Amino acid sequence: MDLVSKITLVAAVVMLGYNLYQLMTSYEAACEKVREFKQLAKESESDESAVRRSNLILTGGLSCVFVALVFLSDLAYWVVACVVLKMVWTMVLSHIEIKRIFNSDEVNKDFFRWSKLDSAANALTGLAVAIVVIS
Repeated sequence: MDLVSKITLVAAVVMLGYNLYQLMTSYEAACEKVREFKQLAKESESDESAVRRSNLILTGGLSCVFVALVFLSDLAYWVVACVVLKMVWTMVLSHIEIKRIFNSDEVNKDFFRWSKLDSAANALTGLAVAIVVIS
């Protein structure tokens, strides 16, 4: 196994673990995190556009790095394409979530379910990439 594949394996396991943590977060805990986040944004005088921009840089950057690792691990192009689509979907949901956070103090229950589904799909993506890299 070459170095890039090993780094990809570590990234996939981290992605799996983080998204499993997200799956275990309760609705009440998510609402509390939103309130804390809004308070911190207010204290630091960050407006919605600044938060959206930094969110795009963070999620976009991490997604691009993960996709690049998957690509450089010589996985099949269809696997890379599936990972790209999954990361784009996650970025879109993340953007929508930031907009919703600034409009309300609570997380919409339907959107919370969508975010749980996205976390499950991300965990499965991380698991699948890890399995493919190992084999």
